[in-house]
Amino acid sequence: MARKNVLIVARTRMGGDKVCVGALSESGENLRLMNQRCASDLEKDSSYRIGEWWQIMYDPCGSQTPPHVEDISVSATIKVGNQPDLAKYLLQKTKPWKGAIDVLFDGKIQFTQNGSGYISAASVPTGATGFWIPNSPLKLDASDSDKLRYRFKHGRLSYVGVDENVVEVIPPGQLVRVSLARWWKPNDAEPTFEERCYAQLSGWY
Repeated sequence: MARKNVLIVARTRMGGDKVCVGALSESGENLRLMNQRCASDLEKDSSYRIGEWWQIMYDPCGSQTPPHVEDISVSATIKVGNQPDLAKYLLQKTKPWKGAIDVLFDGKIQFTQNGSGYISAASVPTGATGFWIPNSPLKLDASDSDKLRYRFKHGRLSYVGVDENVVEVIPPGQLVRVSLARWWKPNDAEPTFEERCYAQLSGWY
């Protein structure tokens, strides 16, 4: 068992009212905080909030399927403080992708015909989370009643953050966090249809 101080950087919605908690270690390591069963907690049971520092006791989650290699099993926690000016801190501690949407996930992102970004098993990035500074605005697309999406020219990302106070436009130059959903394909897909990890927008700072 090991100990770290981690900064909470994201809370993203999952199925079944669960929440995925993204964190950053003091050394800049991207982590996903899971419970002792290496599973995500219900949103109502998760104490972590964005911008908080927590000291955690944890173990690795065992065998993991790339690009999702950030999962750790947390067994004990103590809140130790809050981070002022979160955006400034993250810009100092991380190396965001910069530019068009094509640079995301080591430049391995692809796009469906309707513009949804995804990763295929043929070209897997080194991790499933990261930060991005877009060079053009991200515009809210609420045309689908089931999902909120932000569109960047030819590509788009589903918004999965828990904050419902969405903005119409995320301006160029603003730091955002992106992530990849777990490997998935539709239940009614053809046997030859590949599993994909779809890209998501977790939030902005």
